[in-house]
Amino acid sequence: MLGRRGRDVPLWRARALVVAVAVALVAVHLLKGLARVPAEPVAGMAVTALCLALVALQLRHTRSAPSGALGWAGWTAVEWAVAFLAVGPLGVSIGLLCLPAASLLLERRRLLLLPFAAGAVLAGGARSGGVRDTADLLLTVALGGVMLYAVTTLALLADRVHTARLTLAASAVTDERLRIASSLRSELSAGLARIHDLAVRADPSVLGELIDGARATLAAARATTAELRSLSLAPEAASARALLASAGIAADIRIGHREPLGPSGTVLATVLREAVTAVVRVGDARRCEVITGERTGRTVLRVVSDGVPTAALGADVLDGLAERVRAVGGRLTAGLEPDGRFAVEAVVAATPAPVAAADPPELRAALGLYYFLLAAFCGKALLFFPASPSGLGLGVACTLAFCAFQVRFSIQDATRHARPALLVSAVLALAPLPWLGRNWIGAAGILAGSLLIALPLRAGAGLAAALAVAAGVIGGGGPAAVPVAAVNVAITCVVVFAVLRLVRLVRELQQAGAGLARAAIVTERLRAARDLHDLLGHGLAAILLKAELARRLADAAVVAGAAVGAGVEAVGAGVGTANAAGTANAAGTADAGAADGAAERCRAELADIARLAARGRAELGAVADDSPRLSFTAELASAAAVLEAAAIAVEVDDDPVPDEAGTVLSVALREAVTNILRHSSARHARIATTVTGGSVRLEVENDGVRAGVTPPGSGIGGLTVRLTEAGGTLSAGADDGWYVLRAELPLR
Repeated sequence: MLGRRGRDVPLWRARALVVAVAVALVAVHLLKGLARVPAEPVAGMAVTALCLALVALQLRHTRSAPSGALGWAGWTAVEWAVAFLAVGPLGVSIGLLCLPAASLLLERRRLLLLPFAAGAVLAGGARSGGVRDTADLLLTVALGGVMLYAVTTLALLADRVHTARLTLAASAVTDERLRIASSLRSELSAGLARIHDLAVRADPSVLGELIDGARATLAAARATTAELRSLSLAPEAASARALLASAGIAADIRIGHREPLGPSGTVLATVLREAVTAVVRVGDARRCEVITGERTGRTVLRVVSDGVPTAALGADVLDGLAERVRAVGGRLTAGLEPDGRFAVEAVVAATPAPVAAADPPELRAALGLYYFLLAAFCGKALLFFPASPSGLGLGVACTLAFCAFQVRFSIQDATRHARPALLVSAVLALAPLPWLGRNWIGAAGILAGSLLIALPLRAGAGLAAALAVAAGVIGGGGPAAVPVAAVNVAITCVVVFAVLRLVRLVRELQQAGAGLARAAIVTERLRAARDLHDLLGHGLAAILLKAELARRLADAAVVAGAAVGAGVEAVGAGVGTANAAGTANAAGTADAGAADGAAERCRAELADIARLAARGRAELGAVADDSPRLSFTAELASAAAVLEAAAIAVEVDDDPVPDEAGTVLSVALREAVTNILRHSSARHARIATTVTGGSVRLEVENDGVRAGVTPPGSGIGGLTVRLTEAGGTLSAGADDGWYVLRAELPLR
């Protein structure tokens, strides 16, 4: 009734349930065979062996192909021979025929069901006392066969769902990768192509258009990166941890919300970044907690610190954040906690729960067969109800009420009022036993199976055992009837538990597979966001920097050219003495040289811009790949050139970096250079690589540490994740007036 949500049962247990049901169905016959051993040793041992053989033959259905040389048809013939040998010459009850009946259903040999049923009728009619007893035995065979078929089908379905979850996740990643690639090409490829086309013209007059295009493309890249990251707070949480660690503040980050987040993710990331930056800026905190969770359909982010509360956030920052949070339908609060700590809390609407996947046909069929179990139970019970109107009325009322509770709380898995329903079901299962006959004992078995589902296993098993004993005592027949009743209850209990547990297992596996696919999509989007930021961010920033430099050079060339023209006019007009004319001519020559030099440098910068744009287009295609390859040597040369173009003196001290670490460290170098250009006022920088033992280290330093704290941005968070995935570490922070980014990576 109350399913144990979220507990992933290993698949071997699913197969074990098939064995348990098969053993339960032959248990009575097996016990009777063992009881015959003292008086009839040969017959008793033969019955025992045949029962165990039928259980072993059922195991072939949990494999995808028949074992041995007989094939399906051969093993079916063997199973028939074993079953009818036990039922015929050895006199075992025809209830044992439920196992070969299940095999016919599993192997889809429905045409053989008719002769099989005829044989069962002949065997049952030859030994039964009447039509009613024969019908009861045949119903028992049908019920056992159908339930064993249902359990085996569900176990095989669980195996397929479990196996398909990785394929589903891989398919989701492929679809998402194609969607991202299409979006990137449409939004960014055109901008890079336009930059390239303008740069190769080597015409200074297009620099204004080129700069505008570079700014627009860079803004589009940042917006796309933010949109890709909006599904998850993981990058911003990684950035927060790195920033707090660099400031010597202990970080306690606990993530408890469900992802993906959707549009509100960007807002929560902004709140987290600003709140943590404020904690570090004040500088007196020793501990900071970042906690996320879900509360009544809302996602909650809390940043709590033990620093000075009044200066934790400026009013303008807090107002701006509150407005952004309100824009997505949430609220932002800040204030003192009862323990004196300062807390910033943002609450936004949680991501809607995913729509539950439709039940597969096999699962719907199995549930239909469980309805058949309830219907068969009703039919068997009505066969032996007292013939009086009052007895029949009581029986029908109890049957309908009991089955209604089973449908509502076991099959439909309703949770509201489930425990009171268990108590009512217990009364309905036990109280009518003295009046409704021997077949009502099945109600106790059905309830016992539901107890194993509804309660923890130990508690459920204890109550199920107590229920079996109580059913035997209340049902009458003396002490000797109690073990028989307990066995009957146990058989039904195992069947019911197996069906209901496997139904829940299949649904849990479906939910887990869907969750794995969603997580894979989030991971893929974060990877694409990291690659977009790391691969294109530096390139576009360098393009913009070089375009600005080229415009200054073009302006300088124009000014120098104008001076040359003025000197030529002065010489041509014969103004002044010969010495003055000579001086003017010499100045004109110098200006002409300066103009030519500036124009040449401008053309060189435009050529570099064209090269960077071409590289950016190639790397844009690599974003759709899961393993872009970068050359660290080329990245180092590009980084030094970009820093020198920004008038930053660069010192390079490099050991050769092994190829296996080149891509990751290239990304780290790009992020470091981009941060120097965007967040510092550096005049000197140093880039060093060191290979020692089994690791390689990259250090990028600059002397442009600004006053206050500059938030590292999500790039540091993404870089931290990238280094962690490769087994490395990343640290970034101020050190004696310099800002140092240090990445270390183990070598295989």
